[in-house]
Amino acid sequence: MRIEFTGRREVVAAARVAFEANVDGADVWCSVSLDALNDHFGNGGTSAHDLVGTFEANRARIENATRKVLQKNGGQSVELETGDFN
Repeated sequence: MRIEFTGRREVVAAARVAFEANVDGADVWCSVSLDALNDHFGNGGTSAHDLVGTFEANRARIENATRKVLQKNGGQSVELETGDFN
């Protein structure tokens, strides 16, 4: 399975950062929760600036966790929660 991250990301409702992956040529939207950003990456705020800043500072680790879930679920959309980083 070929997985590449496009670099597109945005803050969405429910305080999540959504980001795009390309899996075998298909675009797949993924996200990471506010709780995961707080619990594992030291995020301290709820503004879009805070969330995106924490996401960008930890992009490699978040993408690695996403890659593992994408490989397990056959390339379907991923919503990472705090338990996905244990």
